[in-house]
Amino acid sequence: MAERNSEDKEQLFIKRARQFAYSVIFGYSLLLIAAFILYPFFKLPVVPRLVKYVVIAEVVSGIFAYAIALLIRKIFLPVKAEGEYWGFIAMRRYFWSYALITIPYFIGYIFFIFVGHIESVVLGYLISTVGVLLFLPRNGDVI
Repeated sequence: MAERNSEDKEQLFIKRARQFAYSVIFGYSLLLIAAFILYPFFKLPVVPRLVKYVVIAEVVSGIFAYAIALLIRKIFLPVKAEGEYWGFIAMRRYFWSYALITIPYFIGYIFFIFVGHIESVVLGYLISTVGVLLFLPRNGDVI
């Protein structure tokens, strides 16, 4: 079996890492579809002040998550394509960035489970999806 050169490995890794990002978006998109299906069964009257607190929590957690993901990108990327485990190390950094970026969505989803407020789920979904798309793997992330 022919060995791949490092440029082919880098391009293949970026392709796989982008597929991972899109699968993260697809995974919580399925949860959003489930929320829309279950909305008639979960909706309850909600105090507007509580909705305001949840929206603030989602936005603040989104800002916090974006800042941490940006720090991860600035400090820990690019990864050198050397050694046996360089792909694992780079993918782990993407995974934790995406896990942090999806926190606003899960805050909204938990609020939805308790009171059935669909707007909080949609806001969290938008914040998280924009974050994952902003932090998609780039060609310079692996050298």
